[in-house]
Amino acid sequence: MGYDRSVLLDPRNGPDWDLPMSSAPLQPYVIASSPRTGSTLLARLLWDTRLVGAPKEYLNPMQLRDWGLRLASPPTSWALSLLTGHAVGLAGKPPLCPDPAQHLAQVKERRTGPAGHFGIKLHFHHFEQHCRGGITALLGATPKWIHITRADRLAQAISWDRALQSGQWAAHQRGPRLPERYSRTRIQRALDRIAEQDAGWQRVLADQAVLHLEYEELLAHKATTLRRCLDWLGIGQAESVALPPDGLRKQSDGLSASWKQRFQDGD
Repeated sequence: MGYDRSVLLDPRNGPDWDLPMSSAPLQPYVIASSPRTGSTLLARLLWDTRLVGAPKEYLNPMQLRDWGLRLASPPTSWALSLLTGHAVGLAGKPPLCPDPAQHLAQVKERRTGPAGHFGIKLHFHHFEQHCRGGITALLGATPKWIHITRADRLAQAISWDRALQSGQWAAHQRGPRLPERYSRTRIQRALDRIAEQDAGWQRVLADQAVLHLEYEELLAHKATTLRRCLDWLGIGQAESVALPPDGLRKQSDGLSASWKQRFQDGD
């Protein structure tokens, strides 16, 4: 393959997780989200049904780094292998993704489901960065939309702040976890960014047909929520689909709860 698979930041970006090439007409869909809303869990559940492709955050810097490592020429692949931790985000768009449409075309060849479904998860800041030419042009067809939000924005903001500080966005992620320190200013900044992202999606989706979900609903009723999504995506007899194991370890702990209490107490 020209690279060491062990250096992938996310093992699911490797060729072992590729799907057989589909000849069906393309049926793209977008999971519209902001960070820490359960969008990764939702995408994983949809992927593991084996019915609607392999939805993932394919325009996230970490994903761009891994796919660039897989598909680039050996010198570029070697350079990308050196990007880990916070350096991935600092690398920015140009070196990681000079042509988003070309990048997604390569991903679609490997991650489209048997009926033509190709899913991508987008936070609003990635949508703004990569989709200026329009989402249909980027994906190759008009997508269906699934919008997931989180009712408890404070818990979401704390989770986002901790991920930014630690560099750990998922339990499976490799690499050292950096120290995390409570800061009311940082949490308030995350709350403000969440409000901006939610408002941005509301503008984009105002004239679209959208399936709206909440993080809390997904956690409490995984099977029902998953089947709603499959039905929305046109999968017949979605009510009979067995729920796959989510395979994700929950990252929240007592530290998040203590930070939440401190913030509510005005600290």
